[in-house]
Amino acid sequence: MKNAFLRWWGCGAFDVILDDVNFAFDPYLFGQNLEGIEPCYDYIFISHEHFDHCHPKTLQKLCRGERFKKLFVNPGCITPALPIDEKYGDAAFDRDLPITKHVAPEKVEVLYPKYLQDDGQWNRKFHGPFELDLGSLNVETIESGENQTPDLPTCGYLVTHKEKQISFLHIGDLHHPYPALRELRDKVDFFIHMKLGLTEWQGSNLTDRLVEIVELVRPKYFIPTHYRTDRIADPIPEGHWPPNVTDTCAFIESIREAIGEQTQVLPFTAGVEYELEMPDKKVIWKWNWQNSWSVPPWREG
Repeated sequence: MKNAFLRWWGCGAFDVILDDVNFAFDPYLFGQNLEGIEPCYDYIFISHEHFDHCHPKTLQKLCRGERFKKLFVNPGCITPALPIDEKYGDAAFDRDLPITKHVAPEKVEVLYPKYLQDDGQWNRKFHGPFELDLGSLNVETIESGENQTPDLPTCGYLVTHKEKQISFLHIGDLHHPYPALRELRDKVDFFIHMKLGLTEWQGSNLTDRLVEIVELVRPKYFIPTHYRTDRIADPIPEGHWPPNVTDTCAFIESIREAIGEQTQVLPFTAGVEYELEMPDKKVIWKWNWQNSWSVPPWREG
């Protein structure tokens, strides 16, 4: 069995290369990464319509070519831009929707969440589809967060490769755990999560929510995303949506300490492709020394 390759592109963007099938979640590229990208995905999954998840310029580049088959979106992505709730401010300032203005309509399919976070106040029922059989892949949907309105739900995706027996859960911008997520328990290998690792966000401490959602799902691995650092090579330019983390090591260790030993935290660096040894699903960590001088300063003069 050939090894797999995983990459966090910054923000919520993440891709999975499995040799026979390639897919991406919420691709969001800039600069050279956007200019140089070639369409290489079979499927792309979009969680919701905010510009840092549903990015028309990126999707125009990726949703084409012989390999590309389908773009899966939540209903908000095909809905003309609505007045933006003050809660999300500029998160949709550049949506330019519906996305079918940028991607051929026959290549776009709308999905609805199978597992809802209803607490009885909405009593919603959607017509689906909620699941997909894509040959080698099976897809289940969950409700994510930051819904514009209750009737335009956002989506997270559990994508499982049947033969390789490997699964990836991308939760979009989910901030609040809910009981129905227990249906995913022990189904998830790699949990790609968003802002729940932050100790404080908009006045709320999110650590307790992080612990709760990990307990509900019980994934094998946990990959923190949707933050940026001050690295020059960070794929997301400064001033864009992800919040900056001042101390990455402390951030990762606080997550590891909070969720305990049952789930292993994988500290990916944005923009770096990581090789996954199959069938063990083990990340092969690679790094090198780099000298920052040609002559050590203590030998000069």
